[in-house]
Amino acid sequence: MMTPARAAETVPKLDVETSCRDAKTYGTTDPEQTYANCMLDENEAKKQLSQKWSQYKAETRRNCLDEGATPSPSYVEILTCIEMFEETLVPSEGGAVGGAPMGTGIPHDSPLPRPQLSPGPRAMPRA
Repeated sequence: MMTPARAAETVPKLDVETSCRDAKTYGTTDPEQTYANCMLDENEAKKQLSQKWSQYKAETRRNCLDEGATPSPSYVEILTCIEMFEETLVPSEGGAVGGAPMGTGIPHDSPLPRPQLSPGPRAMPRA
């Protein structure tokens, strides 16, 4: 059995297909499109996590693994959790500290907004 500390060393393997299939029943539009959008979001989140996993703080990874694993596994939830708790400052264009360039209407020390998720419901009811 893998310890929590050991589990936080790599991106977990989650069964997001099941939760995306379950999301089809909550869609207000085409259930198949809801499923496709859900899988697209989950695969993109997993890709981002895989690329940057070692750059995230170990404590943040451990804390956020629990967040994304229950009640339905989700890479999107893990990524969102990590982004909320990571304290990374990225230099922006123009030399300002933070993610947003000056003059965008976003405070210069705030990260740029995340790209919009695919259309369709993403929320799963919590038990």
